[in-house]
Amino acid sequence: MSIRSYLISLKQKVDSKALKLPYTFVTGNQSADMDSVVSALTFAYFTNLQSTDKFIIPLINIPKDDLRLRKDIVKLLSYHSITEDLLYFVEDFEKLSQDSNKVLVNLVDHNNIQGDELHKAYDDGKIEIVGILDHHADEGEFLKADPRIIRTCGSNSSLVFNYFYEKFFSNDQQFFDKQHEVMELLLGPLLIDTNCMSQKVEEPDTIAFKNYQKGLGNQFQQLFISENGKSEIENFHSTLKAAKKDFEGFSFMDTLRKDYKQFTFSGGDRVGFSSLGKSFKWIFTNYSKEEIEKTLADALVANKLDLLVMSDSFTRKDTYKYTREFAYYYEDKDKARYEDLYKYAQEPLQLNDNVYGIEKIRSKIEAVNQKGHYKLFDQGNTAASRKQIVPIVKDILESKLINGNHL
Repeated sequence: MSIRSYLISLKQKVDSKALKLPYTFVTGNQSADMDSVVSALTFAYFTNLQSTDKFIIPLINIPKDDLRLRKDIVKLLSYHSITEDLLYFVEDFEKLSQDSNKVLVNLVDHNNIQGDELHKAYDDGKIEIVGILDHHADEGEFLKADPRIIRTCGSNSSLVFNYFYEKFFSNDQQFFDKQHEVMELLLGPLLIDTNCMSQKVEEPDTIAFKNYQKGLGNQFQQLFISENGKSEIENFHSTLKAAKKDFEGFSFMDTLRKDYKQFTFSGGDRVGFSSLGKSFKWIFTNYSKEEIEKTLADALVANKLDLLVMSDSFTRKDTYKYTREFAYYYEDKDKARYEDLYKYAQEPLQLNDNVYGIEKIRSKIEAVNQKGHYKLFDQGNTAASRKQIVPIVKDILESKLINGNHL
């Protein structure tokens, strides 16, 4: 059985309402990056592989229309003939969750509920969290979930593979002969998240990678021929990375939505976090002042945000230096306490004013600031991705900038 054949069987059962109630879902996080999507797909597939009467619906935690923004995922899934009509999105969750008073949900690549649709269902008492496999900071929720495995590693997909292989398949002598296709799929997020096994690699990633190599063997080499002095795996990584960085045809709103998460913190602050694959110099050069102004304003309204945090990562063309930048935007005068957010983030993120290409984009930034409040900084702490930025901002808003008081 392949993942595609599993999804076809699942769709037939869902469409004919032959699936047992309550439905069981597995969902990745709200950014719906490759790691989240593949973690959800393989969690559902492996569950059915070890118990053929169990069908879990893998949920991609974004609107269906947003899948097109994730060109790397579309490309990876195309290698396995997995098309959009075989996948499930937040619109499907809203519809399917109406069929019963309860739904069971497994969380992968996060350990607390994300997304308005799932939050609403949980607040209505419809969701029971039954399993968690995640590599983010433990938020201490759903302690009775089983499994509940939360530990750091480069790619969450490594935790998914290792859990199912060690628990159910390690004694199956034919497992690697039969499952090379799913390991090819799993290899995608592992290579993307670890930059081809060169960064953020931890023990779970090493264990998974060795098993993928064992399982793939000649099949992988035949699919991705070595050329230009690069190995098959390096070429596979380069292909996916190029697709991920392809922004052709994207509006600025598309760029913000491409990798987006949203949280409501204990003080009531609704904060969006957008990870950008391009520098702010590129953004302010490629989009007009009018589009940037309108998009930032529309993003606050559409997502009911108090604050939009944007971070990017890229390699500078002039120095070939890996660089991160940190920015945020807000409008309301009664949100003036956000003005000092950067002061508290300055030390942990090593914020400074040496922004790449600032002289070429300063006039546009000043124009944006005529309507709202936009702050942009170079981030000296290049090790801090959104995974670290979210808890830093959360702590600042919940403990240092409270009700306008600076503690």
